[in-house]
Amino acid sequence: MTKKRCPGMDPAHFKPEDIRMQRCTGCGREIEFWKDDIFLACPDCGTRNTNEKIRNTCLAWCKEAAICIRNKDIDEWLRLESGGKKEDH
Repeated sequence: MTKKRCPGMDPAHFKPEDIRMQRCTGCGREIEFWKDDIFLACPDCGTRNTNEKIRNTCLAWCKEAAICIRNKDIDEWLRLESGGKKEDH
């Protein structure tokens, strides 16, 4: 049985304002971030960019976030936010 996502992070419930453009920190290209994206690599320069709005979502505080979005990036983001070091991939 597949676990249902909470409505706040289910793409079926996303609104247009849940998708935003953000400039790459490496080259300035605009990158499309959805509200459940934590990190995205720039298609031009490869720089790994962090979603600037992630701390305004339930992903920043919900203990089930990684399971909900099926993405371990949130664990890394939380570690970085708390002053931890990035893990090598």
